[in-house]
Amino acid sequence: MDSDTKLFLQNKFREYYKNARVDLPPKFSKREWAIVLFDDAYPRFIMRRHKAFSTFADIATYLETLTPAHVYHSTAYYKYPSASKMISKEWQAADLIFDLDADQIIKGDVSSYSHMLNAVKDETKKLLMFLTEDFALNEDNIRVVFSGGRGYHVHVREERLTKLGSHERREVINYVSGSGLEAEYIIYPKKISEYSESPTRWETRIIKWIEHYFKSLLEMQESDAIGQLTSFKDIGSKKAKEIFENLEEIIGNLDESSGAPRLIKSRLTTESFWKGVVRRAILESKVNVDEPVTADTKRLIRLPSSLHGGSGFCVAPINWEQFDDFDPLYDAVVFSDEMTPVRVLSKTTTEIKNETILADEKTVELPEHTAIYLMARGFAEYEPQRSKSHKK
Repeated sequence: MDSDTKLFLQNKFREYYKNARVDLPPKFSKREWAIVLFDDAYPRFIMRRHKAFSTFADIATYLETLTPAHVYHSTAYYKYPSASKMISKEWQAADLIFDLDADQIIKGDVSSYSHMLNAVKDETKKLLMFLTEDFALNEDNIRVVFSGGRGYHVHVREERLTKLGSHERREVINYVSGSGLEAEYIIYPKKISEYSESPTRWETRIIKWIEHYFKSLLEMQESDAIGQLTSFKDIGSKKAKEIFENLEEIIGNLDESSGAPRLIKSRLTTESFWKGVVRRAILESKVNVDEPVTADTKRLIRLPSSLHGGSGFCVAPINWEQFDDFDPLYDAVVFSDEMTPVRVLSKTTTEIKNETILADEKTVELPEHTAIYLMARGFAEYEPQRSKSHKK
């Protein structure tokens, strides 16, 4: 990245921090802070750590003066957060953090950035259900944040959980990820009635998935439904057609008193088929999160309301009531629509603020928010000479 582009980005970030109200975490004076600067190394990550602040004014001044590309704070609370050695900081407690990123969730190529972000958002919704339903956590102690890049962060600040060690935090991950769940022990026809009397949260979740799955088959075209069914073991096209033709009867069994147990005992299917169904239910019901982030009691996490130096987007905190409608490619965009002179280095397509832009070597101007995104991603550079000639 050339010096003109770095300077342009830094100036735009400085404008943001000059006017923004930084969203500080609780007990911010007990946390370690870290930054990555717009220096000679940028966009490589050279992190400067072991910072500490005692007042909001100190942080605001620091951000505006140094104008970092990335800003982090520790999930942990320390007695001496600015100590240069971790052992000298004297750990006291830590938030429970979940990092949901496209790398853990999406396998293979995706059609677009927005599609990728929607997939991660759906995964985040599943996690929130686990936290509020299975763990009975209070929504007021859970903060959802768009990472500014490829996913979401979930901060759990319930006091009783802040003392959890790494082992206990891995147990939480094992639970939400369905680790160790085996279809053979969840669905077993001779004992299924026992599960229906007092099912665990995971058994209830699987039963609901099964019922929803069969209802969705009924709404499909016959060929599509048969294609779905033949993907399971022991189900050929003939058997799949028979199941589809009897779906009305099967769906009729889906009531609160019978539900999935009666489906499992259906004469139309085999035990191995149901094991396959349950495995798929687990696969689609579990949450894929970055385990090392949650297990680490001394992790650094991006500061909500800061800017992401690899995209120019805001690391945006989100209200629960607004999460369903939150669109990161609109709501996390903080820069203007003003046309900005650029030199595009690599042909690319962007989707920002409900507008799809194809940028190539012939592009000379882009909306500021798109120009900053492409500069931060390394796809474009700022053209100050073109800007001067344009003003003349």
